[in-house]
Amino acid sequence: MTSWPVEGFAGAAKELRGLLGRAFCDNPGMMAVLGDDRARRLVRATRLMGGLTGAALAAGTVEVVRVEGRPVATSLSYGPGQKPRGLALLPIYLAGLSVASCLPRLLRLDEFLRTHHPRAPHFFLAVLGVEPDMQGLQLGSALLRALSARADAAGLPCYLETDREPAKRLYMRHGYEVVGEHDLANLGGVRFWRMQRPATRR
Repeated sequence: MTSWPVEGFAGAAKELRGLLGRAFCDNPGMMAVLGDDRARRLVRATRLMGGLTGAALAAGTVEVVRVEGRPVATSLSYGPGQKPRGLALLPIYLAGLSVASCLPRLLRLDEFLRTHHPRAPHFFLAVLGVEPDMQGLQLGSALLRALSARADAAGLPCYLETDREPAKRLYMRHGYEVVGEHDLANLGGVRFWRMQRPATRR
């Protein structure tokens, strides 16, 4: 198994937004929220991910895997006591992109995520993305192991949401269990899985 080094990231959000925009552009949730036109959706996804990265840099943990100095995978996460900034801030991130039609869908998704978010102390994996041309190299697994190590040291569970079946299988291989499965009728029936990795103390 390849062992990719994971490092903390303290740079600018713009350094990772392109990576995450490309990684998430074609996810079912992004297509449902940001529209069918791929070129326009990529612009919106990139802007959105820049905002989410900036929020994590301000209040959470950003980690990256580099190959030849190039960031090719990253995760945005929050530990207990760290408060993620929700999708309610997205109108600011997406200002100027003519996304009035997207905002109601963004807010519906935000309501779903906030309603089902666990209240007990936990580690929250908000975003994990890998460059499309680098997928399948266990880069995401390296980031998941780093998060699991922090959670295990604290004896706390990890929580995430995903809208992709392959991602769900990856998370299951790292000890996550499905705790909820939802077809969001108000977002075109896109399916989300809520997943949790039980607390494990080393």
